[in-house]
Amino acid sequence: MKTCVRKIPLSPTITLQIFDTTRRYYEDYHLVRIEIECEVPLLEEYFNGPEQLAAARRILSDCAVYRRTIEKMGVPYAEIEPAREQLIESFVATALPYLADEKFPPKFIASELLKTEKRNRGFA
Repeated sequence: MKTCVRKIPLSPTITLQIFDTTRRYYEDYHLVRIEIECEVPLLEEYFNGPEQLAAARRILSDCAVYRRTIEKMGVPYAEIEPAREQLIESFVATALPYLADEKFPPKFIASELLKTEKRNRGFA
């Protein structure tokens, strides 16, 4: 089951959501799994004019989605909560400064457009 455990506003238009998708996999052992997502809207200010924005929207729709999964295996039931918090705090300490930077949205969108373009060329 996917449960939102935390929301972190990064800007007026971007909120990072942290989901817990922990599951039991053997007796008292669990896979503590955290999924991190945020939608980065395509705004005209990230592009050189409305034509570029329209082209990007044809590829990505209205937003690019940032996703990361972090996990720890072999966690006994009694240690799930501390393991979850350690994973989240580690992510927040290392990635949040990058994600909260005002340069992140346009760089991330450009990266996603490039990845999609490369993927599409592979099928041509």
